[in-house]
Amino acid sequence: MSADPSAVPPATTAPPDAVRRVVVVGPAHPAKGGTALHTTELARHLAAEPGADVKLVSWARQYPAVLYPGRPEVPGGVPEVPEFEPTVRSLAWSSPASWARTGRRIAPADLVVLTHVVPLQVPALLGVLAGLRAARSSARTVVVAHNVLPHESRPGDALLVRRLLSAVDGVLVHTDAQAELARAHGAAHVEVADLPPHLPGGAPLPGPAGSRVPRDGGVRLLSLGVVRGYKGVDVLLEALRLVPSARLTVAGELWGEAGRAVRELAGAPGLRGRVELREGYVPAADLPALLAEHDALVLPYRTATASQNALLAFAHGLPVVATRTGSFPAQVRDGVDGVLVEPGSVPALAEGLLRLTGGGLQRLREGVRPPDLEEPWYGYLAALRRAAQGPAAAAPPGGRVLALAKRGAEHALWARVGVQRRVGEQLAARELAAPPARRPVPSGVPRTGVLQDAAEVADAVAQARRLRLPPHPDSPKNWDALGAVAAVLTLADDGSRTARVLDAGSARYSPVLPWLRLYGFGADRGALSGINLEFGVPVHRDGVEFRHGDVTDTGLPDGSLDAVTCMSVIEHGVPVPAFLAETARVLRPGGVLCVSTDYDADPPDTTGITAYGAPVRIFSPAGVRELVAQAERLGLELVGELTDEVLAHPERPVHWARTGLDYTFVLLTFRRR
Repeated sequence: MSADPSAVPPATTAPPDAVRRVVVVGPAHPAKGGTALHTTELARHLAAEPGADVKLVSWARQYPAVLYPGRPEVPGGVPEVPEFEPTVRSLAWSSPASWARTGRRIAPADLVVLTHVVPLQVPALLGVLAGLRAARSSARTVVVAHNVLPHESRPGDALLVRRLLSAVDGVLVHTDAQAELARAHGAAHVEVADLPPHLPGGAPLPGPAGSRVPRDGGVRLLSLGVVRGYKGVDVLLEALRLVPSARLTVAGELWGEAGRAVRELAGAPGLRGRVELREGYVPAADLPALLAEHDALVLPYRTATASQNALLAFAHGLPVVATRTGSFPAQVRDGVDGVLVEPGSVPALAEGLLRLTGGGLQRLREGVRPPDLEEPWYGYLAALRRAAQGPAAAAPPGGRVLALAKRGAEHALWARVGVQRRVGEQLAARELAAPPARRPVPSGVPRTGVLQDAAEVADAVAQARRLRLPPHPDSPKNWDALGAVAAVLTLADDGSRTARVLDAGSARYSPVLPWLRLYGFGADRGALSGINLEFGVPVHRDGVEFRHGDVTDTGLPDGSLDAVTCMSVIEHGVPVPAFLAETARVLRPGGVLCVSTDYDADPPDTTGITAYGAPVRIFSPAGVRELVAQAERLGLELVGELTDEVLAHPERPVHWARTGLDYTFVLLTFRRR
């Protein structure tokens, strides 16, 4: 009997720890589309790791023809990226025997990666897992979910997906929203990583971007890819009516009702002659010329998970107009290399397209930078390895209900900040309102002082609302946040709103960074950032980056920051001397540190009370004075005085329900000598 090339043989030429046998199961050439490209490049990057022995197992037949409107294979049979070797096409949607047989043959693997695209393929993936179990495989299993649920779901989809995600060691997704969906559908361990580049088509044509665009007036826009309802091409055509100087090419297959609607709109009065339909799949070899014939790529999605089309445009020098959904807000820098608008809104999209006129296109084109095609893969493979380790640690205090509530608060906060900031900037540009830089500075909170009573809490909430700063739902936290923002505005910034600020121990729903964004900070990417050991891969919210990081070892260059804020963090087991030393290192001379913490002039007994994995600490006057002395020795000078009168307080306006403790806050502001 001849050897089956889909099997993964035991490592006989090296000890077991020297060879890591990996099998990737998913679509590959001749299948077309981004998922096939991603699967191929994933196998290629895994194979580049030292000691890796990688096989790719793909499909001979993915779908029944009746359920796929177009041709599932690449036209002409030319691979869109170099094929990975070895690739074995042993799976067929119509052959359960092929599913289990594949699982048994790959059983010697150390890691099996299953690519999940649509629920239709889930029974086959479950069959592969059954074959692994039947062969008593010890392989770790990970699902890479491009869409946890399809954009256009059918009855039974959720049940199938739940069975798949609950049957593997880990799940890797590409956005936070998809992570929440995966957890809600049975995944015990979810990792999130940005979709790494896997771009078809090769290098751009020679010459600057736009040099091959026919100059017959106006802006030439491109919509690229299969036309489906959730992609919002109909919204783009409606918006195009309001931008008479623009022309549009729709290049891709036109599917179903969405395709019919696009054909009808393209021929409607006001658009006839301005819209070109290039129906049919666009082969990779045709992409460079197609992109070179246009000024900007438009991604008008109603909903999205992750897409690489924005990166494809940047690789060819084109700015991008996209909606704030899926991965686009993390990929497109609004006003720098593209325009971001609210999804599903014709007026918002039309206004975004108008930003390409009157010199706007050239400014955005100058901001476009080619994407790094390799570095993102390092983080992606690291996330894949973490997913393979199995179920994560227990949920943070409060459990998943609290975690979901916090995530909801985060998204609501940043949605409000994004809309409010853009509206304010547009009104200011039209001289209908004061610019963000002239928003009144918060007042009433001392640079160094103690929260006195409930009246000060109420005043802080009222002031945040007067200043149109989204208040924190935990009312006392508005007090120290106002003080920190005021200190950054008056001590760390010169009025240009270019200060670089780190929120140490941040939460993505904390108020300091979004408030600074509303004051005009963060125009340069990376200027506003938050770090926390609980964070995974970097997440961007309206230009603010949140990443994994240790407040005692940030990894930032010396003197690289203008300000550090640290709100209600150091009481949770943070080594204070190490935190102060790291802060002194990363602050420039004259830079500012604002730190708040739990405090009481006569602290209650916290013996045996823990939170966030550490004993609860409420600082006493002696503890605060020791902190100030440590800071002074490191070159951090206190702004203000720390007298007995300053440290006194008539009330305990802060109540922590989970511990039953009552206390207050102290805010300390320092300047770096």
